[in-house]
Amino acid sequence: MEVFNNFAFSTGSTLAMTGVMALGMKILQIVFTLFLCWVLIRLSHKLINKILEAQVQRKKLAMSERKASTLSTVAGSILKYVIYFIGLVSVLKQLGVPTESLLVIASAGSVAIGLGAQGIAGDMMEGFFILFEDHYAVGDVVTIQGITGTVESVTLRSTTLRDPMGSVHIIPNGSIGTVTNNCREFINAAVTVGIAYGESIDRAIAVLNDEMAKTTDITDILETPAVAGVVGLDDSAVTLKVVAKCKVKTALGVEAELRRRIKNRFDKEGIEIPFPQQVVHLVKEA
Repeated sequence: MEVFNNFAFSTGSTLAMTGVMALGMKILQIVFTLFLCWVLIRLSHKLINKILEAQVQRKKLAMSERKASTLSTVAGSILKYVIYFIGLVSVLKQLGVPTESLLVIASAGSVAIGLGAQGIAGDMMEGFFILFEDHYAVGDVVTIQGITGTVESVTLRSTTLRDPMGSVHIIPNGSIGTVTNNCREFINAAVTVGIAYGESIDRAIAVLNDEMAKTTDITDILETPAVAGVVGLDDSAVTLKVVAKCKVKTALGVEAELRRRIKNRFDKEGIEIPFPQQVVHLVKEA
């Protein structure tokens, strides 16, 4: 009887050890599968970037670098989801889920997506339209939903903007609506300047025209800036406006330089740029 008990204990211990080892192997396989997915995602992103950059540099693809960068982001996003799906299927198979059950799970998942994730599907469809209709690309300065910033990434689901203060805004593609793109061919730099009511408007405009003709040394300006004339009769000044056609992403720098030149030229010509002031009339009671 004792021998039988020892044999039973030994057999039970062996089975337990075998079960633990089998469980450990499954856990290692699952961990390895997840690690492999992570490595494949990172390698695929780098590979896509290198392939597109090489094709654009060799001019084998009829697209700009900005569009190639956007295409790389979107392609990487699609490939990431594919790898995630394959990895999930592999993990379920390692856990002993039969293939028939996986097909049922996939069918149920597609139904769930169709019923409960219509917003996600809409975001993804809009992402395709953004890419293929070239609404904007990575690196463009755009205004979306009242937010102006630089496009940092475009995926199938969302667009990421970074505003001038450094804040990051993530906007679902399905809710973007109207887009203002400030990086198409050129952008206008606009400068307004006020002169005192006692100054001659015609003389001030002539001085501005003469000064704008000297801006050929500003390489970011594409055409000689135009003086639009009087655009406002404000409380303390007559407001004049200058508009310069310049390269994209250079408007702020061009405006700053034009203001500097206008101020120095007006000081030289003795044309007053007034500060806000009010005239108070005192009425004596009889």
